[in-house]
Amino acid sequence: MKDNITFVNLLNIYESEISKNVKNKKKLIKFEINKVQNITNIIDMLNSGNVGHEHYNIFLIYEPKCRLVMSLSVRDKIINHFVTRYALEAKLTKYLDSRNVATRKGMGTDYGIKLVIKYLKQLKNKNFYILKIDISKYFYSINHEILKNLLIDKLDGYEYDLICKIIDSTNKEYINSTINKIKKDNKVEVPLYYHELGLPIGNVSSQILSIFYLYKLDHYIVHDLKLKYYVRYMNDFVIMDNDLEKLRKVRDIIIDKLEKEYKLKINTKKTKIVSCREGFSFLGYVFKAINKKLVIKIKRSNLEKIKGRVKEVRYLLDKDKISHYRAFCSIMTYSNCYKYASNIKVLNLIDKYFYYEK
Repeated sequence: MKDNITFVNLLNIYESEISKNVKNKKKLIKFEINKVQNITNIIDMLNSGNVGHEHYNIFLIYEPKCRLVMSLSVRDKIINHFVTRYALEAKLTKYLDSRNVATRKGMGTDYGIKLVIKYLKQLKNKNFYILKIDISKYFYSINHEILKNLLIDKLDGYEYDLICKIIDSTNKEYINSTINKIKKDNKVEVPLYYHELGLPIGNVSSQILSIFYLYKLDHYIVHDLKLKYYVRYMNDFVIMDNDLEKLRKVRDIIIDKLEKEYKLKINTKKTKIVSCREGFSFLGYVFKAINKKLVIKIKRSNLEKIKGRVKEVRYLLDKDKISHYRAFCSIMTYSNCYKYASNIKVLNLIDKYFYYEK
C-alpha cells in the first residue's frame, strides 16, 4: 500500500469520494483553502504511520432509523478512504463469498434482493422453510482482538498497524461521554461502546471490516453445512432449504459459532424458522411462496416510514422551507424505489398526504 501514497491518488479520493459527500460545507471550504498543503500533510502522516482518527464528531440521524454517526474531519476521511481502498478492499475482497452482499461495488441491497428472488424461484415449486438469524447490535459488538487475529496474516505489517489504530479509535473515553450527553439531551436509547468492542459507525473502513468479520462463517455455512440458498446482508442472515429438521440443527450450530467464536449475541425476537407460506422480511420486502407462486410485498414498517416522510415533506413545503422542485424530487424517490413489488400503496400514500386539498 505504501507505493500508492501519492498526491494524485489522495487528490482523486478527495475529489471523487469525499468532497461530493461532505455535508458540512464549512469543513470543506476550510480544507479547500489550503488543499495542496493539506494533502501533502496527509502524505507525511501516512508515511509516518499516522492515521489521525483522534476525534469523531458524534451526532444522531433519523433516516432510515434513529442511530449514531461518528464523522471524521475531511483529512481523516481521506485517510480512511485511502486505507480502505488500497489495503482493505485490495487484500480482503478475495476472501468474501458472493452471498455476503452488503456494501461492495456491484452488490448491495439490489443485488441481495435479486439473489433472494433467484433462490425463491428455484424453490417455489416445493414446500420449503426459511431460517432467519439476526445479530444484536452487530457494529457495537465486533470484537477487536478477534478481528485483528483475522487480519494479521492478510495485511503487511505497515497496513496492519494502520488498521489496528482505526479499529482501536472507539476505545477513547470521550466517545461514551458524548453519547451519554446525546442520549440525555435527545431522550433516545442508543448503545455505548465497550472497551475493545465495536467499529465506528460512519467510517467506510467499518463497512468492509464488518462484512469481513464473518467471512469464515459464510464459507462454513455454504460449503460445510451444504446450504447453498444463503444470503447475508451485514448482520441479517437468510437460509432457505426444503428440510425443516436440517434447518433446526444448523440454526443451533450457527448460533453456537456466533456466540463462542465471534462473541456475538443473537436477537432472539428476529431469529426464527418460518414456512414459505408464512414468509419473511428482508431488505425492505416481505417474501412468500403460496401455491407455487412467488409473492413480494413492501414491508409494512417501510410504508409507515414513507408515510411519515411524505407528511414531513408536505409540511416543509407548506412552510416554504423547501422548494417545489426539492419536494417533488424527494417524493418521486419514494414512488420509484420499490421496484420488486407493486407500489400502489406508496402512490396512495403520496396522493393522500402530499397531493391532498388544503
